Amino acid sequence: MKNRIINILLAILITGIIVTIILIVIKYGRNQKKEKELKDVVEIVTTKIKENKEENKPIGNIEVKGYKVEGIIKISKINIEYPILEKTTDEAMQYSVTHFWGDSVNAIGNYTIAGHNNIDGTMFGNTDRLEEGDIIELTGLDGKKVQYKIFKQYIIDPEDVSCVKSVKAGTREVTLITCQNGHKNRLVTKAREIEQE
Repeated sequence: MKNRIINILLAILITGIIVTIILIVIKYGRNQKKEKELKDVVEIVTTKIKENKEENKPIGNIEVKGYKVEGIIKISKINIEYPILEKTTDEAMQYSVTHFWGDSVNAIGNYTIAGHNNIDGTMFGNTDRLEEGDIIELTGLDGKKVQYKIFKQYIIDPEDVSCVKSVKAGTREVTLITCQNGHKNRLVTKAREIEQE
């Protein structure tokens, strides 16, 4: 009887492990498919910006799953290049990073972007590897690219929204926000425009 109970528990444990592995593989596959789709959107935006400059015409609307694209974020150090969607909703954040706060891409003030901290490193899953001095690049739909240098990274409570305030008035700043520690905290990464000489 004791051996039978052990065998049943062992079978349940092995089944649980197999199901968990299958779910992880499925989620990874979905994330990789989403990554490819987002890279295609970035390519479309880049092409339309180039055409816009050459032909001096408006870029028009570009959307991802019904959400308007505002620009592109690129962080070479952690291999990020995503379209920035106009609204922060749970649904929009399933597709890409989103505009959380601020006027518009590369405007004076603090432009805040929210993104999921995916375990496979997609979205803002590797922003904890960023350090002071690393570069974030934002490209608006007008084609203007601005580079920002990271000057601060810290953890806050989910209810704390003080990070959306500009640190230095009259400057261009970008703030990245993502979950940390299983949604218990938020990791905030702040960067300021690199002054052109």
